[in-house]
Amino acid sequence: MMSKKVPDWRIKLYVSLTASLIAFSVSLFVAEISKHNKKVETAQRIALVTLSNIDELANNLEIVTVYYDEFRGMYDEIKENYSNLDSVPDSLCDEFVDYLEGWDIFAINKSPELTFCTTFELWDYLDNVPLIRRIGNCYAYENAFLELYNRDQAIISELAASAGLSKGIDNHEKLKNIMSSTPFSNYMKRSEAISFSYHSILEKIRLSNELNKKVMDVTDDELNTLVAPQHWANTKNEDFIFVVGPDM
Repeated sequence: MMSKKVPDWRIKLYVSLTASLIAFSVSLFVAEISKHNKKVETAQRIALVTLSNIDELANNLEIVTVYYDEFRGMYDEIKENYSNLDSVPDSLCDEFVDYLEGWDIFAINKSPELTFCTTFELWDYLDNVPLIRRIGNCYAYENAFLELYNRDQAIISELAASAGLSKGIDNHEKLKNIMSSTPFSNYMKRSEAISFSYHSILEKIRLSNELNKKVMDVTDDELNTLVAPQHWANTKNEDFIFVVGPDM
């Protein structure tokens, strides 16, 4: 008994359907690969922006740290070299009093931190747990620095007010008031420990981010193209966290 021959049109249909299915599968696979690569590329880009933000953050915190050390240096110079406070040079007196009174507002851009910390899908495509952990640590160090910093400046402000620095007197009279204040003297005895904390936290941020950049194989010059200009602000913007800062 002879088997029936499959019509040519059916064979052509099967071949066409099979070819279409294969083409569709390949197209879908290529699209998924392209989509995955795009997400990986986006994750890498966001991570680089985050690293540049951490560098900018460290630069801002360094300004505060250096300024605080200069303040401590001025205090030591006044205390050690001038038994008569009237003889303190006007420039030194004015700068010292200005530190106590002349605090301004500066802002730190929080957008990259919020993006990195809230985009959980990003973590999957970045696929580097130690890197993610170090970046998180950098922002945790930042928060610790700002908490210490704001608390410290609140203390200084309170000491300045209690010493009568807000009164309409000249800076030499203000200097005498603050230098004769026992609470202020006690505060300055603790200032070395506060300075050490600032430096220690700042060093942890810098060392962690240097390792981050090494892992991501990116140079400072390459990151510089991503760093926004330092932002000093006097109006509120929800993308920035406001802290008290030196009047530069």
